Parts: sequence; C-alpha cells; structure tokens
Amino acid sequence: MTWGARQSGGHFAQVIEMESNKNCVGWRLANLAILGFLAVACIDTLTGLEHWPFGSYPMYSLLYSEQRSWLRLYGLTDRGEVLLRGERDFAPFDEARLVMALERLQSADGGKQKLDEALRNLMRLYDRRQARGLPLRALRLYAVRWVLRPGLESFQPPQERILVAQATRDDAEAGR
Repeated sequence: MTWGARQSGGHFAQVIEMESNKNCVGWRLANLAILGFLAVACIDTLTGLEHWPFGSYPMYSLLYSEQRSWLRLYGLTDRGEVLLRGERDFAPFDEARLVMALERLQSADGGKQKLDEALRNLMRLYDRRQARGLPLRALRLYAVRWVLRPGLESFQPPQERILVAQATRDDAEAGR
C-alpha cells in the first residue's frame, strides 16, 4: 500500500468515525426527547393535570349516560302549558345561565325557598316584558329527561317531566 492509499483510507476512516459520532448524538437526542414526552405524560396521568399535547382529552375519554336531564321553565296560561325560553322570555338571562343558576339554587341550603323566590321574581320579570303577551297563571320548573338516541331532535318533548317548583300569580303579586 502506498502513502496516498493510506492517506485516502485514513480520510475515509475519519469520515466514518465522524458520521458514527453524529449518529450517536442524534440517537441520544431522539431517545432523550421520547423519554421527556413519556415523563410529562406520566406526570399528567398521575396528578390529573393536563398539558397539551399530553392531556387525556377527557371530552373523548369519558362514557356519557344515555339520558340527558335538564331544568326547564313552563308557563301555565289559560290555553295550557307553554315552554318558556330564557333569551326570549326572561332577557337578559340566556337559557344556559338561567338553568345553571336554578340548578345552583336547587342544590343550595334552603334550596326550595330560594327556588320559590327565584320563580316569583322570574314571573314578575316575565310580566314586565310580556305586557302584550299571554298572561301567566303560574310559572313551573320541571326536571325533564330525554333518552338519547340517533335522530333525536331538540324540539321533541322529553320522555319524563318532574315538577320541581311552582309560583302562582297570587304568589308573585303578593311578593311572598
């Protein structure tokens, strides 16, 4: 072997050694990144915290009931019961916030009395806003339930209605 061949052979050996060092560093960085992701995911799982993208995505990881329950307000008129909507009949309350507030009152200490007072106030609010509309004889709060199934529309009546609270015209006028 001549000196030139040894030189070029040595150069190739150096290049191969440098490439293997680069591969070793890349391999170590890749393993370190994978271990870091796994460590954060394990910590999130153990503590119940969520750090995107390591979270458990609870919206998709829970099993939901096949039934949906909700509180709904109905007005009793001379023609029968009518469904009342928060946005339309009790502005500035929207449906979701009104229902959440009524649920909180229901579960609070002295919930029955608080719900009765809230219904009397809502009836007075309805009367102020609906001076030209159908007068209510009573305002009723029902717990309604639907069994969820494909094709169920929001306008379909619930399968079950349970009376939770009621305020009558006399109650609202007396301010009791």
